[in-house]
Amino acid sequence: MSTDPAKLLNSIIINYTFNDDTVESFVPFILETITHHQLLKNLNKESNSAERVPIHKWCTRINSLLQSKVGSARWAGVCFVKISIEQSEDLFAQNLKTWSSALLTLLTRPEPAITLRTVISSLSIMFERTVNKPETQREVTSQLLPRFNTALLQLSENKELLPSIFDALSCSGSHFPTIFRPVFENVQKLSLGVLDGTSDYGSHVVKSAVNCFASITNVGGKTSSMDHWQSSALRIVGSLNSLLDRLFDTVDEDKEASKKLPVFEFPPVADDYVNSFPTLFSRFQCLCECIISLISFPTTSPIRIPMNPILDVFCRVHNVSDDIKENKDKNEFITLMLGAPTLCFHSNKVLSSLIACFGEHLARNLGLISNIIMKQFRLSESRWLLRSSVYRLTSLCIQKYGFGFAHLISSSLITCIVEDIKINQEVQYLDVEANSEKKSGRKKKKLITNSDALVNMNNRVISYTNVDVQIASLEALKNLLTFYGSSIPANVRTSIDDIILTRILSSDEKNENDCDIRSMLYECLLASVLSPSVHQPTILPHALRVFSSALSAQSHKLRLFSSHALSICDLIFHSRLPPLKRSPASSTIQHIEKPVLPSASDMSDNENTLDISKNRVNIQDVSNDTTSILDKTTVDLNVDTSPFTHDDKPPDKDATVEKVANEIVHLPISVSTLVPEPPDNDNTDKNFNKKRTLLVDAEELTVEDRARVYKPFRTDDIDSEDEDMELPEIVSGGPDSDYASSIE
Repeated sequence: MSTDPAKLLNSIIINYTFNDDTVESFVPFILETITHHQLLKNLNKESNSAERVPIHKWCTRINSLLQSKVGSARWAGVCFVKISIEQSEDLFAQNLKTWSSALLTLLTRPEPAITLRTVISSLSIMFERTVNKPETQREVTSQLLPRFNTALLQLSENKELLPSIFDALSCSGSHFPTIFRPVFENVQKLSLGVLDGTSDYGSHVVKSAVNCFASITNVGGKTSSMDHWQSSALRIVGSLNSLLDRLFDTVDEDKEASKKLPVFEFPPVADDYVNSFPTLFSRFQCLCECIISLISFPTTSPIRIPMNPILDVFCRVHNVSDDIKENKDKNEFITLMLGAPTLCFHSNKVLSSLIACFGEHLARNLGLISNIIMKQFRLSESRWLLRSSVYRLTSLCIQKYGFGFAHLISSSLITCIVEDIKINQEVQYLDVEANSEKKSGRKKKKLITNSDALVNMNNRVISYTNVDVQIASLEALKNLLTFYGSSIPANVRTSIDDIILTRILSSDEKNENDCDIRSMLYECLLASVLSPSVHQPTILPHALRVFSSALSAQSHKLRLFSSHALSICDLIFHSRLPPLKRSPASSTIQHIEKPVLPSASDMSDNENTLDISKNRVNIQDVSNDTTSILDKTTVDLNVDTSPFTHDDKPPDKDATVEKVANEIVHLPISVSTLVPEPPDNDNTDKNFNKKRTLLVDAEELTVEDRARVYKPFRTDDIDSEDEDMELPEIVSGGPDSDYASSIE
């Protein structure tokens, strides 16, 4: 098979491009073939003139297609121009003036939208390639780029072309600001016309308009770029304040009169709140996206950020209360409450952008940010989209500000996380109906139920929080453990570790949502291992067993993470040795049924000896079993409010039944998990309370290490004394030391 580039290109030209009526159908094949073989790039490296003949034929054929009377052939010619200038620098330099003039001519003709989009993107690439070529700029760009910008504005009435037009204008303004300044005001009006709230903020046209507005703002217009940037940012903030004035007309705001800021002119909305509020909510979203793009877009010179006005706007959003002004329409207030989560959600996005861009410059406002987060946690219990946003904002703050911010918010954050990731279980009762039947003079009761209840009569109905909320809360928990884990109180830390292990053992790997949550739980477990508590034993031994069993999991991502986590655990055990190589198939995990202990009166030194070895059963592969590990291993928890200590002594020989039970747990070393006790119900399976223990051999450890490391987990409820605490008023205007938040 011949692989000569000249022969391949010559074959493409002869076989597929000479018929104007059919060339359109071969465009994908031609472009893919040229891309795979890099034909245009390889042929231009050849010095032999005979081998460059196909290149000359290719350029001649492109010029013929651009001037064809068939519309589809002209589109094919534009596609060939685009791939030629992308692949070959020689073809770009030799044909730039000819091809750019031909493409500009096509912009003035009534071509189909697909042809015009391809022309716009091709011309934008051509002019961008001339940035570092002064001579080419003088000969081509300076003459043709103004015509190109004017033609784009004339085509802006076609809504289908707006995304391509905004991208091209953004590129033109960024690379050639001097040539772009004459059309700056028209382009800015065009961008703001899309951001007036009539379009969805998530649509492609709004995103391209936002990026165009941010990029041309650096051009500067008639003033310097620094002053123009600050002026544009203040006008965006002023437009947001004006918008909130209309939305909060029925709300009694405790806010001092602020200085009026200049605004951008937007079309007026209807006086009727039913029609105007949806438009205002959408406009708020678009302007928030504009602020995000402004503060994240790179600038050519240092700028001054109006930080306090921006924070003031979003504190105003978070301070919306239920206090309605007198003589105001209550229905209008209810309509405002419909969009309140949307306002808070996008305010969080802007605040996240400020934190990501400015970092330590916002450190003096940590008290204000923590008050905003705690207030939103209380208001977003049933609003899962907003709650996920608050968790993401919290994770970002902990990553940026570390221990200091985590200390401010740890108590409220842990309470919310535990509430969102815990397993909510309810007993499933059978429907019982008394049905009287006369049979032998007796009345008989008949059970009436459905098949689902019969099958699952001994199970519990398990309900979880929304999956996105759980993943976001676990991400926040991982960051909290990483930066603040060793400072969490002992009883709270015990509850957190206990919940993590319980969720891992009860998760279903076959469920796609549970698989994502399971991955986050493993990350939280590793974070807990790396940040041990000073006041309690580490959960490293339990983590080793969990990560080892996950080496044979179905999820490839979970297997990779478990292997990485085991390497870290090995380095903790052996800080000077390389990590151990582990086999996915592990047969060291065993479980036994916990023996029934005799009464204290029947116990003696020679009788009632507990033989644990008789009850031991081997498990070849725990992870491949269809039954969950939690169903197999339920253990007894020693519930105690006292924290763990390192001075616990082993029980005496003449101990009570409880002490003997604890001593038995220490013999083979148990992994304890939390399983809620079922209520006292006749329909509940009597065997539900059977206690099993997941055992792992650890003969290399001493008795003291066993007593210290492998004690059963204790559970303690997290105090929530501030459950009914009133929400603080969020005040912005400067550093936290000067403007402290007041609690009403």
